[in-house]
Amino acid sequence: MAVFTHPISFVKEAAPFLHLCWKMGWNEANGGNFSWRLPAQEIEGILSRHYPELAPQAAVPMPIDEPELDGEYFLVTGSGQFFRHALEHPNQVFGIVQIVEQGTAYRVAWGFSSGAKPTSEFATHLVAHAIRKRVSNGRERIILHSHLPEFIALSFLEPLDSRALTRALWEKMPECIVIFPDGVRVVPLLLPGTVEIAEASAEALKHSRVISWSHHGIFVSEESPNKVFALVETIEKAAAIHRKVLSAGGPKRRISTEILTELAEKFGHMMVAKPDWLDDA
Repeated sequence: MAVFTHPISFVKEAAPFLHLCWKMGWNEANGGNFSWRLPAQEIEGILSRHYPELAPQAAVPMPIDEPELDGEYFLVTGSGQFFRHALEHPNQVFGIVQIVEQGTAYRVAWGFSSGAKPTSEFATHLVAHAIRKRVSNGRERIILHSHLPEFIALSFLEPLDSRALTRALWEKMPECIVIFPDGVRVVPLLLPGTVEIAEASAEALKHSRVISWSHHGIFVSEESPNKVFALVETIEKAAAIHRKVLSAGGPKRRISTEILTELAEKFGHMMVAKPDWLDDA
């Protein structure tokens, strides 16, 4: 297969990533969405060099205000677009938008060639970006929402409880507490694409890069496509192991709290947060 290339370096990196998410079975049809907070000067330079004829479109009001993001650029998937088309039709699947008017509106700077607009979950993405930018001191730049089959299955089998879900996953592979020490925060079932789910997600995102939308999927924040993939891949594998354990009648033994604590102490320098829920309460 020919190597994928694109004038916009961020699209060149994001399109194969989206296609891989589709191949993994995480983002079927138009399911899920993706956004990347871009370095403003860099993307302005790229657009002026490769697309000098483009003029920013008219500003579109947003359902939620995010003044902290005023002036920021985002590479974002379009509403109704398929992840599996990212390599064939990147200029259609993706758009680059800038947040303007003190964080109350956006304007399209590039892409959405078929006339699409940002994902219907764009409000939640912006809330997430604002919070995780602040919490991570700017390190985290990417938001991914995927429909992970094993992870979703657990929401029908286990209590919708952040602590219980996190411990169940941590106890299935020793690496889990190192990869996601901030755990998984569960958001109750709410209508996708609404201000309500954005507001409910906001509180959870203050505490973790990973939230569960009950019966719907996963919503994660990280630094790069590679780190997002590693995070989601690990969580989905742990969910699959846990589901297999449940189908065999439930666990007969677990990785103990003592071992998890020792792991947290040994690999603390690699962790993005100090683990909660290391007691047996």
